[in-house]
Amino acid sequence: MGTNHPKSVSGRSKPSTNAGKSVLQKGMRVASPQLCAQQLSTVSPLTRKSYWGIVWAIALIAGLASGLVGISWLSVQLIVNPQSVKWVNRFVPGWITDRVIEQPAKSLQEIRSELHQQGKLPGDFISLGKSLSFWDGKTPAADWLLPVRQVEANCMFNCDRIVELRVYQTATDQRRSLITKDAYYLVRQLAITGLEESFAIAPLVEASSENQGSSRALPLTQIDRYEGTVPKQGVWLNLSGTHKRGNDAIAYGQILYYHPAHYHLSVKLQWTSPSEDEPVWKEVSGGGTPELIVNQTIGMEPSFEIYQVKPHNFVHSPVQLEPISVTEPVLEDSHYRSALLLARSRLWSTSLKWLQSFQQRSPQQWSAATQAQLDLIRWHALATQNQAEGSWSSPGQQILANLIDGRWERALTVFESSAEASQETLGVLKTDKGRLENRIKASLRVSPDKLAVKSWGTLLIAAQQGRSAAIAWLKKQPHTTTKDIASIQILIQRLDPNFSLLPSAQQHLQPHLTGDIQR
Repeated sequence: MGTNHPKSVSGRSKPSTNAGKSVLQKGMRVASPQLCAQQLSTVSPLTRKSYWGIVWAIALIAGLASGLVGISWLSVQLIVNPQSVKWVNRFVPGWITDRVIEQPAKSLQEIRSELHQQGKLPGDFISLGKSLSFWDGKTPAADWLLPVRQVEANCMFNCDRIVELRVYQTATDQRRSLITKDAYYLVRQLAITGLEESFAIAPLVEASSENQGSSRALPLTQIDRYEGTVPKQGVWLNLSGTHKRGNDAIAYGQILYYHPAHYHLSVKLQWTSPSEDEPVWKEVSGGGTPELIVNQTIGMEPSFEIYQVKPHNFVHSPVQLEPISVTEPVLEDSHYRSALLLARSRLWSTSLKWLQSFQQRSPQQWSAATQAQLDLIRWHALATQNQAEGSWSSPGQQILANLIDGRWERALTVFESSAEASQETLGVLKTDKGRLENRIKASLRVSPDKLAVKSWGTLLIAAQQGRSAAIAWLKKQPHTTTKDIASIQILIQRLDPNFSLLPSAQQHLQPHLTGDIQR
């Protein structure tokens, strides 16, 4: 009995040392496959499962690493040299924008010939400024906008319309970084369809009107680049047209934005102007960035839409135009809400006073949003104030200008100045379609005791519905005394076409009546 030794691979007793080495080496060469098979056959199923799990894990990690490397390479190529990976569009259409779809550079003559074959006409190039080549993002280049026109068949007015906008970039010799003269790459196309007639004429159309306009597209015939006072980022353009509706002429159009870093052209706003004014960029708030102002004034009723440039979460076009609105209050304060109520009723000057009072009283609640609303209200107030203080050829127009600006007492003074003024006022009140009524209601809502406003409310109803309805309305107004009713009844008599013939006409012209109402 002694120490147990493992059996030799050959199954024989242990030989001498030298001979054993030779035999052992030979035996190992012969018996290794048998040993592997024997060992594997003796491995438990659980162990084999762990072995293959490790193999699959290694393979998965290697695959993920390769995928990450591939994605990183693709990302770099999309930024540095997108032309080299344009095959991506075959699998994900639109992933790479049109500008990187390979097209040969063309001369101006080739561009013209191509358009003529399509039945279109090239307009004049508009410079979009300097940029970097879309090929490598490094070489200096110049961008150009080409309006593409088409003449409509069987057309009488505005037949030559813009149907497409193209952005071209000057071709460059990538080896020498030199601009190739008269050779252009097409990097962006934007189809133009025009504006619906119903949108263009909307400011002129009453809500109850049966003629709201059609859905037909009105042509866009002119495009201009904004210069001077404009936002610093990007290029802004105005695409416009005009439309005749009876005796009225309307200007309308689209505001476009070009982002040179991504060669992206997009429509930011559709606009319409019954006064035929093109939108202008002006600093309304004084914050350093101009706002876009669209004039929608009709007759003596000032109306402006003002838009601010705001960030937009879209890398190809990172800005948008947001309108300043007084429709939705941003605070719960009752004084502030009253100011906005007055603004919505177009009592701009009165609204401005209320909002400025709120600003002084509650500076801690003041914000960029309330400042923008104040700027919008001030812009309108300046227009109504200038109008009220202007010279008018007729007392009726002078009275209307004062009423629009909320100058109730001054309007009464003109109303009582002569029989002619009273009769012209009758015509103004009869034809009112709600603008004066809305002002009166809003003013009485925030200042229910104001007698001059009650007077105009009574006169408006008397002109449209008769004396009885007017007095009945007046008696329902809070804090209205018998003396108030008597004074206003005298004013109502001035609406009578035969007022100047009445025996008491001269007595009614005494100035103390207006003084009583202005108290």
